[in-house]
Amino acid sequence: MSKLRKSSKQKLYAGCIGAGIVGIIFAGYLMVNIHQMNEVRKQAEVEAELKWKVYEQEQRTAKKGWVVVRDISPGEQIASNDLKGIKVPGSQAPSNLLADKSEVSGTTAKIELKKGSVLTSAMITADEPTPKDLRNRELKVVVLPNSLKSGDEVDIRIQFPTGQDYILLSKKKISRLEGPIVWVTLNEQEILSLSSAIVDAYLHKASIYALTYVDPQFQPKAIPTYPPNAQVLALMNSDPNLIRVAEQKLSKQLRDSLENAINSSNNVISTSVERSLSEEIAAQHAGATIENSASGIDATRNEYENEQDHQEQTKILTQGGSSDPYAK
Repeated sequence: MSKLRKSSKQKLYAGCIGAGIVGIIFAGYLMVNIHQMNEVRKQAEVEAELKWKVYEQEQRTAKKGWVVVRDISPGEQIASNDLKGIKVPGSQAPSNLLADKSEVSGTTAKIELKKGSVLTSAMITADEPTPKDLRNRELKVVVLPNSLKSGDEVDIRIQFPTGQDYILLSKKKISRLEGPIVWVTLNEQEILSLSSAIVDAYLHKASIYALTYVDPQFQPKAIPTYPPNAQVLALMNSDPNLIRVAEQKLSKQLRDSLENAINSSNNVISTSVERSLSEEIAAQHAGATIENSASGIDATRNEYENEQDHQEQTKILTQGGSSDPYAK
């Protein structure tokens, strides 16, 4: 009996010792865990404080902006009720952010705008949307003013041999200029009118030329008066290559006219030099015999008369061969 009691006591002591060891381990775990939790909480508090300071800083430097409340397609106008004001953090605000609602309302979207898009000046335009049928057109058949430069605004006209003169294209800006070739933007109706006029000029020996505006900022756009010829339109429909052929022929006529003018100018200059040399030679031989002097005078007179005839012929040829109705 005493042995049994002694064994029970030993087991009890062992259990108490084991429980104490487990308790100590658990207490240590709790202490370590609590310490770690305190460290995490302190770190979280520090991070939260930093974030709050950043937020306060961004709020102080935040800029006002506008977002769209619905999807808007390119070319669609932005109404006042399509906008919602927001605050954009200063570090995230683009330099071209639009802050004033009046700068946005009534403008036109350049690109597709998704709901919630923050608007910038690059996304919208105050101008009218670009027409869908607007195209760049190269012109080789137009007689251009000598003083024309890129950026000038012109009326392009057509003049027939009968004296009839029509406005073909009105107040067109020269977007590019390379020698006798210019580039302008045309819509579909203007492209068709120009094509008709090119064929008209080819068939009826008409001249297409340009006139610049004196003060384009204040002078209103002229009203086109050229009526496309029904027969010409029918020819264009029956032969699509007719426009290309007509444009090539007119371009060649302009080039031939330019080369004739250049050649005539060179001939006049050359003859003037020859006459000066003849006069100088005659002066050097002024002391020769009367017969030689008379011969020199006759030769000089003949050269002068030939020069006058040549100038007159050149003038007639230039006037007759020029496609510019205002050539002198």
